[in-house]
Amino acid sequence: MAQMDREDRSITPPTHAAVDGPYDGQEAEHIYIEDVFADADDQPRTVSSQARIRNRIRGVVTELTFYEEGFLGIREAAPKKILKDHTLELRFVDPDPVMHRHVARNCFLSSASTALAAIGAYFALPLTSYAGYSFAATTVLTTAAAVAFMLTLYRSHLTVQFVTTSGRAEVLRLVGNVGCIRRVRRATRAIRSAISRAGDESGVHDVRYLRAEMQAHYRLREKGVISQEECSDGTAQILAKFG
Repeated sequence: MAQMDREDRSITPPTHAAVDGPYDGQEAEHIYIEDVFADADDQPRTVSSQARIRNRIRGVVTELTFYEEGFLGIREAAPKKILKDHTLELRFVDPDPVMHRHVARNCFLSSASTALAAIGAYFALPLTSYAGYSFAATTVLTTAAAVAFMLTLYRSHLTVQFVTTSGRAEVLRLVGNVGCIRRVRRATRAIRSAISRAGDESGVHDVRYLRAEMQAHYRLREKGVISQEECSDGTAQILAKFG
């Protein structure tokens, strides 16, 4: 009977407790990435630190919870909707993320040129035979300039992608727009540091480690963090490293 109880506990995923803020009253299932050799008691319990990234332009809030046991809790939400809620075991994550910064130059140029046209319409049209159209033209051009500027802010962003060490499957993506890029950079440094600490404890990436990482990919697929194709590609890359 004791053995059955232990098995039941091992397959019952815990949930987040309700918290204040945009997630008040909402709970979602954690994803625990464990290999077949992991101890049943090796679960994230001790919170070492937390980070919060509010991307106002995209309307998304990301909460990161760092655990002493080498796990990272990830919770991302839009208004009234949980987008992500899972936990990563950091020893399977590459500490060197892929970083890409995109600047929407075309949108910016469109915004600037349209704004100049609006100014021209406001001052120049009243001096011509089209004076009656001055207000309408200025309003339309100003609106177009504002829309183009908002697109510039939305499309200009910093993207940070973390992938699994051997399988190269993406398990975490942080996106920072104007107003939260510094927070994304700070969070990235904290994640890299936590991964390094978790990696120091796991030791050399031997056959045991590779088998455990493969198991992690299967669990990620089952919980919807990665797709079937990403899981297949990842496990194929891991298998290629077996001696």
